[in-house]
Amino acid sequence: MAEKQSLYELLGLTGKATPADIQEAFESCRQALAREPDGEDRRNRLTFLQHARDVLSDPRQRALYDRRNREQHAAAVQEAKSARPLRPFLAMVLIAAAAYPAWRFIAADKPAPAVPAPAASAASAAPKTEPPIEEEIAALLPPAPVDPAPPGTASKPAAAPKPAPQKLVFAGPDAGILAKFSDSTYLIIGAAGLGTGVAIESDKLLTNCHVIAPNVLKGPILAINPATQEKTRITAAAFLIREDACVVHAPGLNGKPIAFGDAAQLARGARIFNIGFANGRLMASTGALLGIINRGGQNYLVSSNYCDHGVSGGPLVDEEGRLVGLTSGGPADRSVCLSLTAETARTVLAQTLIAIDAFPPNYMSNLTRRW
Repeated sequence: MAEKQSLYELLGLTGKATPADIQEAFESCRQALAREPDGEDRRNRLTFLQHARDVLSDPRQRALYDRRNREQHAAAVQEAKSARPLRPFLAMVLIAAAAYPAWRFIAADKPAPAVPAPAASAASAAPKTEPPIEEEIAALLPPAPVDPAPPGTASKPAAAPKPAPQKLVFAGPDAGILAKFSDSTYLIIGAAGLGTGVAIESDKLLTNCHVIAPNVLKGPILAINPATQEKTRITAAAFLIREDACVVHAPGLNGKPIAFGDAAQLARGARIFNIGFANGRLMASTGALLGIINRGGQNYLVSSNYCDHGVSGGPLVDEEGRLVGLTSGGPADRSVCLSLTAETARTVLAQTLIAIDAFPPNYMSNLTRRW
């Protein structure tokens, strides 16, 4: 993955650039963009270029930006000198997690046929008119049981049983799976909201863009280790234009990278596991894969795992502890969980990191979640 870009680098300049150099570089970049087809990608890049020009052309803003860069660089150097390996705090994670409830769903006795592999391209997979999300989810759920009725009376479907909350204990057959990815999971928090991230490199976390977007330029965004409570500042991010996948850079994080799996190999009914900070509390759940739906060109795994505010960006893993999805949310009734596939999420790793301070003030995630 490329290193993060500064405002100067976005314009192809160095810190010695004059005001005339800045304007000339902006015009050159703008003209190059004008030759490309119109779309979200071009408009988003132009917004970043305009922000870079405006900040670097204003002497006061430029001085503040340069000073902030120097301070962050000095802090990064100091952290690198004093960095030390994390101690094994898994026991602390287990004790903390056991205090919080989680929903547990059990797969059917007989697994259904394998889930079809995602379509070759997002454009061909997305229907012109998408049915309501409730209809697609209902088609994946098993039918509700019917109460036996006395002869001569009409029978009516019984109300679907509500799953009882359970305390999560890392014990039994799932203990090894949960342990494999619990110490790769981090709380991501800023001034305007929180979510979850999963380590894919020692200093990089994969998360949803809608976790990062509300916090940009509203103060520090932190990645917090739930076992040690160590806080590491997020300094840069890369994102996809149309999909809700971002990767963030937190120098000195020293996380345990998770292994990638293959969502296309999952069979309907397969057991899958997720973990995240639901309303700020560490929670985990076991669920079953119900199927795959496509919304706006994005494939989502639909499962019976538990999802609530704050779980977004957390890992969804298979029985080997490998990442197969990125928990992205679900309907308001929390009946199911929707997760972006790992195949989609990992494409963000090829994108260029941009310094958080280089994001324009009006930056928001480009996608519209369709549920």
